[in-house]
Amino acid sequence: MFNLKNLFTRALLALMLVTGAGAASAGPTYHVTIDTTSLSGTGFLDFLFSGDANSSGPATATVSNFSGNGTGVTTYGDVTPTATGAIFDNVNGFAEALIGVNLGGLFNFDLSFDVAPAGDGTTFSFALLNPTQDGYLGVDGDLAQFQLMPGSDTTVSSANALTSIALVSEVPEPATMASLMFGLALMGSTLRARRK
Repeated sequence: MFNLKNLFTRALLALMLVTGAGAASAGPTYHVTIDTTSLSGTGFLDFLFSGDANSSGPATATVSNFSGNGTGVTTYGDVTPTATGAIFDNVNGFAEALIGVNLGGLFNFDLSFDVAPAGDGTTFSFALLNPTQDGYLGVDGDLAQFQLMPGSDTTVSSANALTSIALVSEVPEPATMASLMFGLALMGSTLRARRK
């Protein structure tokens, strides 16, 4: 016998599981804040995505929601500008973007990665450079570095312990988890109803 309630419950369950599980398996998004209020003048924010073009698994890094007092961008390698950031690709081994910046304020952006399941790793890093690009500002080296290894979690090393200039935090996605939990609850209620 055709049961409309049962059909509706199963359709809703499938929708919740597809939307929730798909997003939950994607890598995390990171929010980055760079505080240059203790610095003055100009400099460059250098984004570098690098790996071995012959052995690294295909990967992309997406910088989005960029805000701050930037003065222009120069790109090298596989960088595709977007409305609020850029997409970096490791197909040819590296991609780099140098953003001219006026120091003395905050720079914010979100960062996410898409990494192939096999191959060697790729590294994404960002640093503040002086106006002649021959020295660092704030800290001696990268403000943060992300090690992307296929089949493993992203490893983040940052200058947080050394300075308050860069803060990297993982963005929670409560809507994704709520959707997945709701789908699992529907699946449980469907199984319980089936047993009766």
